[in-house]
Amino acid sequence: MTDQHEFEVGYKKPPKQSQWKPGQSGNPNGRPRKIKDFEKLLDIELSKEITITEGGKQISISKREVLLKSLVNDALKGDLRAMKMVLPFMVNQQSVAGFEPDAADRQAFQQLLRTYEQSGDAEVSEASHDQP
Repeated sequence: MTDQHEFEVGYKKPPKQSQWKPGQSGNPNGRPRKIKDFEKLLDIELSKEITITEGGKQISISKREVLLKSLVNDALKGDLRAMKMVLPFMVNQQSVAGFEPDAADRQAFQQLLRTYEQSGDAEVSEASHDQP
């Protein structure tokens, strides 16, 4: 047969050339990290601070705040989609502060709703009926 010093190949005895070398890992990258869910990743990203210039001054605020400022500015410029997103929060904030709409406020609100309905947004017309 073969020489006594030669290695036997068989069950749980792979050939010498295919065995791990000393110091070599069978899983060099290790176990992959758990993938975070979308909400967690979004929260982490929106919490990061960036530096912006506002009123001629450099300020550091979170991306979340920048996004809100941008949304409010777009609404003020007349962007109907931005208005649709901001308006419900305005109504809720005013009612919390003890604001009671008068006839002029109701008329302005109804005019705004008519503008939304003319834009062809069905969601707004359905949701508008429970507002003052």
